[in-house]
Amino acid sequence: MNLHHKWLSNIASNHGVLRRLLALLILLPSLVVMTVSADINPAPIQYSNEQKRDLGFEIARELRCPMAVNQNLYDSKSKIASELKGQIFLMLDEGQSKAAIIDFMVERYGEKIRYLPSFNSNTLVLWLLPLILVLLAVAGLIFFIRPTLKAQQSNQDITHD
Repeated sequence: MNLHHKWLSNIASNHGVLRRLLALLILLPSLVVMTVSADINPAPIQYSNEQKRDLGFEIARELRCPMAVNQNLYDSKSKIASELKGQIFLMLDEGQSKAAIIDFMVERYGEKIRYLPSFNSNTLVLWLLPLILVLLAVAGLIFFIRPTLKAQQSNQDITHD
């Protein structure tokens, strides 16, 4: 039996496996489409009045007022803050999730509306800068204090001799 004949017999014996693999490859795109469409149009969430109030206030505390300086939507008395709070409660009435509401606000007003910006490539410096500054301060202290300590220690060694 030559090599070509063995290869063909292996394919024939694995015919069932190949058919299953082909069926999977055909069905996979439809599963992806169903998953994506389910994510695009999630079922509305039914909130109780108490849940709406608590979640609405929580979202309003997490978002910055576009007009007031250093105030969140919850604390701000500006007209735009009132409108945005109304938008939050309207979206909660429609069954939108907290993430969907915040995403809507960020899309409309930009990342600056968040009090706590998300961690992504655009805000990487914002998140890492404090850590970098602390590490630089520690390195600077070690760099400048170490020679001073060595000099003091060598002076003490000289005076003890």
